[in-house]
Amino acid sequence: MRIKPIALWIKAAGLAGLMLSSQAALAHARWLVPSHTNLSGQEAHAIALDLSISNDIFHADKSYGNSTDKGPGGRSKPQLIATAPDGSRSDAIAYVDLLRKSAAGVTLSQSGTYRIGLEQPATLFTFFKDAKGERGRVFGGKDSQEIPSGATALSTTRMQARVETFVSRNQTTDIKPTGQGLELGGGTHPNDLFTGETIRWQLLQDGKPVAEGTEVTLMRAGTRYRNERGDIQLKADAQGFIQVSLEHAGMYLLEAGVNRESDTQGIDTERASLFLTFEVVPA
Repeated sequence: MRIKPIALWIKAAGLAGLMLSSQAALAHARWLVPSHTNLSGQEAHAIALDLSISNDIFHADKSYGNSTDKGPGGRSKPQLIATAPDGSRSDAIAYVDLLRKSAAGVTLSQSGTYRIGLEQPATLFTFFKDAKGERGRVFGGKDSQEIPSGATALSTTRMQARVETFVSRNQTTDIKPTGQGLELGGGTHPNDLFTGETIRWQLLQDGKPVAEGTEVTLMRAGTRYRNERGDIQLKADAQGFIQVSLEHAGMYLLEAGVNRESDTQGIDTERASLFLTFEVVPA
């Protein structure tokens, strides 16, 4: 490993509910950005994290609020969790509201790679048409008391979002998939990325390779300062792998989403999304 100096579709109404954000956050990407992705030294290191919801990557727009707040309907906010190289999980890390973004700090005491992300149990939504034929959506299943009388075309979706990044101290260590939701599997280590070199990642859903043709978008930071966003569109192969070589150094956001029929009684569709922040450094 070479260490340089310290160096998709689910964008509609349903995704806003995944992280239980405000309705104003519809169709925006979710992200968290670490102050560092690689560190070295004998002493424990602290990093800062910015968390926000926005279309301009990574320009803060909509805050997650305070971690102690409640979301819509009194639901709990996503928990910020750091998984250490030895697999141990932190308690929920407090984050604070800074109006356009939330912010937090994490101390890295072990050598190796940390997985840091927002976690929340999968959320149920039921979509319907009311008596006037207008579409609506409520939290919960088809037995929700919030569904208006006479509603038709009921469809329940279970949604799960993953918003995360990886940070390594002194060395990179293997990333172990959780087997839940949409996530990185095998391939190039996300803290060992260089311009001009091939990045090859496998995407997993619930521990299995995603379907061939699953769409993935890569966005480099600073989109608001470019006339063309320059998004990179990729598709997974038959084993769930994507492959790309990036010309420009900087922070990037990977965004992907999958949709499949559910095999759980009472649930029609399973939706999962991934928002992964990573850094590419000059070769």
